[in-house]
Parts: sequence; structure tokens; C-alpha cells
Amino acid sequence: MNKLLIAVSLGALSLSACKQEGTSISNNQTQGQTDEAVVDNSADAGGNQSMEAMASADKAYVQNAAASDLFEIETSRLALEKATLPSLKTYAQTMIDEHTKSSNELKAACCQNGIVIPAALPADKQAKLDALKGLSGAAFDRQYLADQRAGHQDTLAKVNAYLTAAPAGPLKDHAAKVTGIVQKHLNFLENIK
Repeated sequence: MNKLLIAVSLGALSLSACKQEGTSISNNQTQGQTDEAVVDNSADAGGNQSMEAMASADKAYVQNAAASDLFEIETSRLALEKATLPSLKTYAQTMIDEHTKSSNELKAACCQNGIVIPAALPADKQAKLDALKGLSGAAFDRQYLADQRAGHQDTLAKVNAYLTAAPAGPLKDHAAKVTGIVQKHLNFLENIK
């Protein structure tokens, strides 16, 4: 009994010693507990704020890129069914293929950064998709083209803004690649008649 009491006392002393400032501890799997490392809060608060700002910028980039990809894919699937111009159907298939690839690459980059990708369209993009579903013929073609131009211009502006301050890493690499693809799509749109 005394050995058990001594072992428990020593364990408690060890844990309390680990909680001292500047000391870090690892996960304690043998006792079924997870202890968190102690964070030294004496560091420059400005550094923490800029790290938080970058994490927020990364999340905003992911939200925008994911929403853009999903919107382009969904509206382009609709265009394959409803568009009257053959060039618009060709464009729509290109959008599905390239935005599906971009979405898969974004997911891979997010896995490395621990950011979750949204699975649904934001309300504004869902409203545009719903409005497009109610159109047909030339009215559909005009609105699909208008939505594509506006969406790609908006995406390009947001990606370029993100790139100006983004730290090196998988998300910045994704954004750099996306700028060329989005510009290509805008150029493609200019040639649809």
C-alpha cells in the first residue's frame, strides 16, 4: 500500500512540476490523459496577432476558392444541359474539368494546413445558381456568361489580394497556380460568341 501511495504522490509531483511556466510536457498516454504544453505568453503579442491574421487570411482564401470552384462546377453542369451555344457547352465542360482539379488540389493543400473546406455554396452563390436554374434559351446563355465573368473577375481579385501577403506554403502555391487558370478562363470567355 505504501508503494502505491508513494507512486501516486510522485506522479502528482511530476505533473505539477510540468505545469511551471516555460516547461512543456508531452501527451501522457499511460494515465489516459492528454496534457497540453504550456505556452510562454511573454512573447511579443504583435507576432501572435499577425499569425492569427494569416490564419484568418488562409481561411478566407480557402472559403473563397472552394466557393468559386463549387459554383463554377454546379453552374457549368447546368450549362451542359441548358446552354444553346456549342461554344458555351465546350466552355462549361472545361470549367467542370479544371475547377474539379483545382478543388482537389485545394483539398490537398488544406490537409497540410488543417483547414476544413466548406461543402456547400454560400447563400449569395446559391441564390445565383437557383436563379440560373429558372432560365432557358438565350436568357440562360446571357446570364451564365455574366455570372462566369463576374465570378472569375471576383476570384482573380481575391486571389491576387491573398498572394500579396500569404506566407510560402501549399496554399500560396495553390493561389499562384489559380491566378493563371482564372485568367485563362476570362480570356476564354472573351472569345465566346
